[in-house]
Amino acid sequence: MKTTISKGNILKPSILFLTITALLVSALLFTSCSDSEDLAATDDTSLIAKIESTTKTVVAVDNLPPATAITFDTDLADSFIESVELAVGFGYKVAILTDNAAREEEKSDVFFSTEGRRLTDNRERSKRRRHKCFKFVFPVDFIMPDNSSITLNEKADWVLIREWYVANPDANERAAIVFPLDIFLENGTLQTLLDIEELRTIKDSCKKGKDKRKCFRLVFPVSFTMPDATVITINERAAFKLIRNWHKENPNATEKGELNYPVAIVYRDDITANINDAAEMVEAKEACK
Repeated sequence: MKTTISKGNILKPSILFLTITALLVSALLFTSCSDSEDLAATDDTSLIAKIESTTKTVVAVDNLPPATAITFDTDLADSFIESVELAVGFGYKVAILTDNAAREEEKSDVFFSTEGRRLTDNRERSKRRRHKCFKFVFPVDFIMPDNSSITLNEKADWVLIREWYVANPDANERAAIVFPLDIFLENGTLQTLLDIEELRTIKDSCKKGKDKRKCFRLVFPVSFTMPDATVITINERAAFKLIRNWHKENPNATEKGELNYPVAIVYRDDITANINDAAEMVEAKEACK
């Protein structure tokens, strides 16, 4: 029996050659890119080690290459430069501070090449210091040392705080974040933090690798009596902005609003409890620990 093969199903030798060649080139390019990225990371690690081990000279911030400005206006928009050290021939070690309480550590180091390229620092300790324990839900408000307020509506707005300190070089107090505020945990859970103590608890859990969710939440409605005797009623999570707005309008207030009792709370396991006074609330928080 004669088998008939359609010409349309046969690749011409030249087309077959070009197809195979294209596949080989693509594979080589992919491998080359992967190898280049691995090599770059290795080179950065080696260069950071040299910067760390070499005798360094403290230099002014103005000595940093102009290219570093891009990094400080994007990835490090939430950070301030504390000091700069130069390892001649290798690069810069820059100590930075941040007002971004979402960062696991307030202080960390970053490294730049002599040209101003940020070096990839894959050391576990360094990554942990720059790690974000949670993400803020914008807007976020800050009260500055002169009692003015700055509202961050997006990540890029962190530079506004840095610019304030540039314009006020004699200020030696840090900006105070305004509570209540909302955050997203790494698992996507939305949490409302009522004060700095709750934020510290979240960060402590982050460092210890524990469950970062709050132990319990308030059942709405609840009300707060503010330092000027104003009573603010909260019927839903979004209404917490009323308390935040009060603090923005009263920047000199040193006390926070007091929760009015009794209130109901719901634990992580959905068990409900009634809290009759501040003492019982303290006991509930202590029990969580």
